[in-house]
Amino acid sequence: MTAVMAPPKISSVRLIVCYAAILGTLPYLALKASWVTGGSLGLRDPSFVDSELMMFANLVTGGMDVVAVVLALAFTYSWGRRIPAPLVLFPIWIGTGLLAPIVLDIPVIIADLSTAQLTEMPLENWVWAVVYGGFAWQGILLLTAFVLYARDRWWFVVTGTVKPGTIGVAGLLGIAAALVMAVGHSIWAFGTGGIAARGQDVVIAVLGVLAAIALANVSRGRFWPRLVLVWTGAGAMAGTGMWGLFAALTMGSTDHAAVLAVQVVGGVLMMISVLRRLPVVEQAT
Repeated sequence: MTAVMAPPKISSVRLIVCYAAILGTLPYLALKASWVTGGSLGLRDPSFVDSELMMFANLVTGGMDVVAVVLALAFTYSWGRRIPAPLVLFPIWIGTGLLAPIVLDIPVIIADLSTAQLTEMPLENWVWAVVYGGFAWQGILLLTAFVLYARDRWWFVVTGTVKPGTIGVAGLLGIAAALVMAVGHSIWAFGTGGIAARGQDVVIAVLGVLAAIALANVSRGRFWPRLVLVWTGAGAMAGTGMWGLFAALTMGSTDHAAVLAVQVVGGVLMMISVLRRLPVVEQAT
């Protein structure tokens, strides 16, 4: 008679983090569900979401939060470790790039929302707090769930040694793109947008520069801190760049498209370069 091994027990901490992260998606998903089904939850002007373009945008953004729910579950339960790595890493990398700047900029966002005059906007004031609060909540808890998952699945990244090699042409081009992007966002930070938008531009610029510095020094010292910086900075470049291009193309505004395209390509190149230096299992100690 063959004994059947029981699946490993999931820690209470991981379960709490998982379902707390999912809880943070519900207010945003409720708004999106209302808007795509003709509801007026949180709207001063229901016609704001009546167009086909807004319907498409709400489906896309709502779908992104559905992906966040699936990722939170995958990071917690054993079946998530059987998912091919690219199907896990790509969405959480982009998610890191979109959410980390909001988390880092949340004090500025709170200050902006507490002083801004939003009476002319088509959304109720509380919607902004729900959306940004939900994003910050997701950013902290979903990324915590990912760290716990990655620590178990790819433990050798922390304990292993750096694979010999250089950052290569991809890395050099990525660093150059990060610097171009940082200049662009620094300029935009002094533009006419709200203080929250300016704060996020500063955060994205800083993350890009830190990623460039970390990548340039990836062969010295411990590997995983540099991986974290490149992961976050390159993710911010690619994630916010993709979102900016999506918004620019759908809204017909291409003023910043060139810089956004450079930052997307640069973020991808930086990530490719640092992944080439990952420790391998045989090198782990």
